[in-house]
Amino acid sequence: MFKGWFHQANACLKEKPVINTICLIACTLLLQACASTELEKPEAFSKDTYDLYFLALDQGDVQAQLQLGEMYAVGHEVSQDYTKASSFYLLAADQGNRTAQLRLAEMYTMGQGVSQDSAEAIRWYRLAAKQGDTLAQLRLGRMYDKGQGVPQDYREASRWYRIAGDLGDIQAQLRLGGMYDQGQGLPQNYQEASYWYRMAAMQGTLQAQMRLGEMYDQGQGVQQNYHKARRWYRMAAMQGSPEAQMRLGEMYDQGEGVEKDYIQASNWYLLAANTENPSAQIRLAKMYALGQGVSQNYTEAYRWYQKVADQGNPIAQLQLGEMYKNGQGVPQDDTKARHWYRLAADQGNPLAQLYLGEMHEIGQGMPQDYSKAIHWYHLSADQGEAQAQFKLGSLYVVQDDYVNAHMWLNLSAASGNDKAQKMLSAIASGMSYEQIAEAQKLARNWDAEGSHQAGAPTQKDIFSGSTVSGEPSP
Repeated sequence: MFKGWFHQANACLKEKPVINTICLIACTLLLQACASTELEKPEAFSKDTYDLYFLALDQGDVQAQLQLGEMYAVGHEVSQDYTKASSFYLLAADQGNRTAQLRLAEMYTMGQGVSQDSAEAIRWYRLAAKQGDTLAQLRLGRMYDKGQGVPQDYREASRWYRIAGDLGDIQAQLRLGGMYDQGQGLPQNYQEASYWYRMAAMQGTLQAQMRLGEMYDQGQGVQQNYHKARRWYRMAAMQGSPEAQMRLGEMYDQGEGVEKDYIQASNWYLLAANTENPSAQIRLAKMYALGQGVSQNYTEAYRWYQKVADQGNPIAQLQLGEMYKNGQGVPQDDTKARHWYRLAADQGNPLAQLYLGEMHEIGQGMPQDYSKAIHWYHLSADQGEAQAQFKLGSLYVVQDDYVNAHMWLNLSAASGNDKAQKMLSAIASGMSYEQIAEAQKLARNWDAEGSHQAGAPTQKDIFSGSTVSGEPSP
């Protein structure tokens, strides 16, 4: 049988002066099968494999060639051999079989059975893509997208993504949505982005469902619609998206597009919290602390806060400081309260800075130290914390520095602090027009540019007159 195939292949070569690729490969495979002691002998083949060889080489059957390629590629009923696989794929690909063209392109991409060659990969991907193979279209789009084997060309990438997307390829739809969403190689167009995300989302793609929920949530490319946002978030949440679960919790928690429902909120927060989502863990801890949607339980609140605080989250660190300060869920402990406040304050949390300043001012759990209190008040006040501004103003009043007192009290009162407003009215009656004008100028400059640029007072120990240098010790 092999002798007959060889004679036919040889006759083919004689008929055409230019070497026929198919005949050459056929000869090579036959010689290897018959002569090599290292390769698998034809005698070891099953009858079905013999028949496939006959159909593939003697009859030129495309499906047989493709099937043999697949068999050698995965080692099914024959020893795995990428070189033979690529040879059989080439036979079928040259006859126009798009699956074989795709497989051959993949082998050139990965260098399996052939030398890695991006240009050849693109050639075969293109041939398969033109025949409507969506995976080939997607791969071709990605190669233009990333500049693999061709100059990077987002427009050409988007053209192939669109062709594949129109045929229902989810990854192409998702990527095209992202390109329009981010304006990557295409003009940013939220409406187009929402169209492609919807195509992918309707096929169950989590990322598309989440992004479509965000677009309805924010009114990007679509009219804002909390009901539709919630529907897409729910689909993503049911597939395990912690971001979607978190956002659903927020919507029920805050009553966005739906009546407030703390039980629903706590349920969604719990799902997200169990995936180690820090924002959800903080929200869930807060609900346990307040008894919203769950029975009030400071021990549970502490447990969730600590999980996040141990990862360095300043909000959770602040809350642990509060719990130790007030003895909620843990024994009251000013030293531990100061520890957690300090960790949060060092990360710039204005409330932690305020509370740390208060502890230093009144000597709670530590010696009274106005210098350190002023340091932390200034850091907090400079971030616009109204209570810290009130505290600074109050201390300046004690020292009869009414200009600086007026400035900080004015800023605090403008943020709605009633105590600051009352004290401001009280001191203004004893100030000259020039003093008030100077204080108002300082406040305006601070409000417009920030305290360090506006010439506002530095972090100063107003009780001793000495400037606080550096960061005070705890």
